[in-house]
Amino acid sequence: MPKKSPQSPYERWLDQAKEVAQAENPLRMPYDVFLKEAGQVAGFVGARWEPSESLPGLRRVRARLPASTADEILSLVHAVQAAQTRLLLLTDPVVIDHGERARFLIDELESAIEFLLDDGVEEPADTQLATIQAFHADSAQRSSALHQALSDYAGLAESLKDRLVEIDEAFDAALIDEARELARTLSTAPAALPRPDADVKGAMRIRNGMLVLLANKVGLVRKAAARVFQRHPEILREVTSTYERRRRAAARRAKAQQQATPKAPPGPGAGGAAVPEAG
Repeated sequence: MPKKSPQSPYERWLDQAKEVAQAENPLRMPYDVFLKEAGQVAGFVGARWEPSESLPGLRRVRARLPASTADEILSLVHAVQAAQTRLLLLTDPVVIDHGERARFLIDELESAIEFLLDDGVEEPADTQLATIQAFHADSAQRSSALHQALSDYAGLAESLKDRLVEIDEAFDAALIDEARELARTLSTAPAALPRPDADVKGAMRIRNGMLVLLANKVGLVRKAAARVFQRHPEILREVTSTYERRRRAAARRAKAQQQATPKAPPGPGAGGAAVPEAG
């Protein structure tokens, strides 16, 4: 009797994903950023499982956080990627060829610009960066969204190119031109052939269900870490969301810029009695 082939990660989690499938994307951050952070969370579980002489270990809460959690997270990452590919084949196949590189370029340019501008000095570029980050915070993984993000970050990076190279000798200025070229490629790619609406909605619900399962696992690790390492903030920082910290920093920069902008003097009648209309 022939052996049954082993289940793929997608097959392993499919039934559970169907149980929590939903129409809305559950993420509050870009898809690729979430998967990257999920992988880091899995690594954290492995690295911080056993206690040391000076630090506690996650093992102490294994009744809530099983030792298998790290492997399950990595398996779910692969399952989510498979579900995402199935969805993109129906809706936006060009992203399968170019999406990974586009997301890499966006992340590289954004992090380089952030590093340059994180100097305690407010300037117009700080406001530009905060505006771009806010606009693209919840961007989908469609080619149109990636095209716009590539164009926006490349434009800002070009205006800061000399300073970016000066502050970080390893910064590759050629990434700016590559980002612009890839943006053009995405903008001119042929549209996907129409697919049955039921097929697209079904694939999206499964992808979103996979994301719910993965987000739940990541959240479980972070809650356990908050308990175990509550007196070790430097360790806890390893498992918290870098993306969320960057968003909060961008919000603080935007607020500081807004507060630094002089307010116009109040107009006639402001703060007092209403000015009667002519008539």
